[in-house]
This record gives sequence, structure tokens and C-alpha cells, in this order.
Amino acid sequence: MDKFYYSVYGPLIEKFIDLKKSLGYKYQGGSLVLVRFDRLAVLRDEPEVGITKELAQTWGTKDPNETDSTWYIRIEIVKQFSLFLCHLGYTSYIARLPKFNCSYVPYIFSEQQICALFSACDKLQLNICSSRSIVFIVPALFRLLYSTGVRISEALSLLYDDVHLQERYLILRSCKNGRDRLIPISDSLAEVLMDYLKYRDYYNGLKGNGSGHLFISREGRPCAIQTAYVWFRKILRKAGIPHGGKGLGPRLHDLRHTFSVHTLSKMATGGLDLYYSLPILSAYLGHKSISATEKYVRLTADMYPSIIENSNKLCPYLYPELLTPCDHETN
Repeated sequence: MDKFYYSVYGPLIEKFIDLKKSLGYKYQGGSLVLVRFDRLAVLRDEPEVGITKELAQTWGTKDPNETDSTWYIRIEIVKQFSLFLCHLGYTSYIARLPKFNCSYVPYIFSEQQICALFSACDKLQLNICSSRSIVFIVPALFRLLYSTGVRISEALSLLYDDVHLQERYLILRSCKNGRDRLIPISDSLAEVLMDYLKYRDYYNGLKGNGSGHLFISREGRPCAIQTAYVWFRKILRKAGIPHGGKGLGPRLHDLRHTFSVHTLSKMATGGLDLYYSLPILSAYLGHKSISATEKYVRLTADMYPSIIENSNKLCPYLYPELLTPCDHETN
């Protein structure tokens, strides 16, 4: 295995990452941050294990072109590593996290906008000259994202053998939290995927003996996230939905947020109390805790205030009024 860590902290960084992975985290981003921290330790020729205040402050200096969120995350990761070192008996300075106020609010599509998106998808035309085009997967892919709330990475990682349309479920493997999960799908989504698979298999010469990834280009290659995003921007334009520019959205991930809000709304409208619906939605989304799902209560209240008002009449102590908390969360 290639060695990535060369400082005195190297072996302990590897143990720390192994611990994170054993707890279910993929920790790819964290590993890259710690590679950078290891390089700083090498440049400073740190003689022994134990993060000093000076080292922590040097690490915590914000780069000129660094975003607030990136700055905050890398300080948080090394803070966790410091706590790990202290637990092992190495005295290390525990840095204070900087104040970070996120201004991003998830974009929740209206039901009319979702219909417009799907209509725009269905009007796309296949360019027969491009073997790398993914245009034929777009209608099914975007319907899957909205109908299930799965992350775009999870959707594009789906394998042909993990799609069980007769039984109406999908198997998602190696998700964000390091766990596989099984999710049921609706009859209408199953029909969409059946139609897509007929075309996919016939075009690629598989004729019912499909294999590999579910969403592939005309030449059989898996679709990349960036490619899906490019088509998402095209569909937004065709649907007449404005985009605020880089970092302002709507984003592909907002289809997941929209699914969650619309699902809460439908469950509440159907008579299911939010107290019971939150755990159901949390498990379906693959969240580790209900706290990661609670933000959708406020988003639902913004779009459907009468639902929350009716819930508060039944149990006002369960859902206190939320002002405007940060929603940079990408769960």
C-alpha cells in the first residue's frame, strides 16, 4: 500500500483514519486534509508527537482563497485528531473552532417546477453522433433523484444487479455513512426504470442480460457526477427555472431536499403526525440520527405553514419555532 504520511504523526494518522472507517465513515475528504497537515509537520520538522498551540495556530491560519466552510472543516478535522492524540496519552492543543455563519438555504422546488423539469427531460433529443452522450439516461435519473431522495453519488453508483423492479426496491451500497441500505420505490418509478432498462440493454447489445452500472453512456461508461450536473443546468434553463450562479443553486442535491420536504408534507396531509414521520424519513434517507433530518421541519413549514400549525395544535412542545438556522448541511 502506498504511504501518504511521512511526519512523526504518520502512524497515528493512519490509526485515526482506520478508527473513523471502522465507525462507518468513508473519510476520504478527511484523509486528504490530514495529508496536508502531515506535510506541514514535515516542513516544520516536528520532532515529537503532540500538537502544540503554535502548530495548531499555524494550521488554523485561513488561506487567502479559502472558503469559510473549507477553513472550518479542516480545523475541525485536526481538532478531532488532537482529541484522539490526547486519548492516547499525547498532550495536544485543542483548537477553538472559528465562528462560521453559513448563508446557503436549500432550494425547494415546487410541485409545478418538478413537473416542468420532467417535461424538459422528456423533450430532449439524442445526438446520434455522440457515443459519450448520457442524454437518454436523464429522464430516468432525475426522476429517480426526486422520487427517492438518494444522493447523486448513490444514484450513479447503482449497479444493474442492485435494481429489483419486480420487488420494487433498490440496494444502495457504500453510502455516505459507510452503510448499505435497501430502499423501496414506487410503482411509477419502477415503470420509468423498466422503460429505461429496455432501451439501455437493447442499445448496448445486452438484451436482458445487463451488468455493470445502471446509468451509463451510449458507449457503456458510467456517468460522472459533473456530467450529470451539466445536464441539470441545461434542464433548468429549458424548464424556465433561474440559476443563481456557482454556489447559489439550485443544486442537484436540492432534489434530495425537495423530496424530503414534499414527503413530510404528504405524510402530514395524510394524517401521520410529524413525531412519527421524522424517524421514517430519517431511516429512508440514510441519516445516522433524527437530528440530521429535523431541518426539514423548518423547510416544510416555509412552504406549507398550515401543516406545522396543525401539528403544533396537537403537540406544541415538540416543534419549537425555528428562526433561520444555517442549512449548509449536505445530508
